[in-house]
Amino acid sequence: MLTPMDIHNKEFKRGFRGYSEEDVDAFMNNIAGDYEKVYREYCELKERCDSLQDKLTQYEKMEATMNSTLMLAQQTAENVKVSARKEADLILQEAESKKKQMLDETMMNLQKSQQEWEKLKAQTGAYRAKCRAILTSQLKLLDDMALDGEAAVPVASDKAVAVKPAAAAVAVSAEAAQKAVPDHGSHDGKDAEKDANKAK
Repeated sequence: MLTPMDIHNKEFKRGFRGYSEEDVDAFMNNIAGDYEKVYREYCELKERCDSLQDKLTQYEKMEATMNSTLMLAQQTAENVKVSARKEADLILQEAESKKKQMLDETMMNLQKSQQEWEKLKAQTGAYRAKCRAILTSQLKLLDDMALDGEAAVPVASDKAVAVKPAAAAVAVSAEAAQKAVPDHGSHDGKDAEKDANKAK
């Protein structure tokens, strides 16, 4: 590309009957001045264009970085959402498992309490049956002692005989009282009846 100095320094050959040298020089000076203005504007526009191109490149890099950051943020948000959902599901599963375990333990404790209640109920029934048998045998012994006492009153020599059945009745009553204590459900109403028969 020509520069203004190239136009100023341009020299033409002289020929016979050529153009007027003064006119050509004046015209060339005008052209050089105008071309210099145009050339200066061109240089300024070129610098401005290069600057804008650099800025455009920088903006494109920033846009690419922002797009990459946005995609990374979206991916991170999605990962956080998935992780939170998995954690929530895990918490619900653990809660459900604990609930089932607590219900199972409660049912086992309830069954155990029910069994203990039935056992205590059976022991209480057996104890009552024994007490009833003992009281029945004691009443019978008292009745027998009263009858024996009435029979022994007329004869003085029979007093010793009347005392012996009373002592035997007391011994039998003590033995029956010891056996009346419940032995963790090992005795029942039949044992009480056996004790009553022994007392007889």
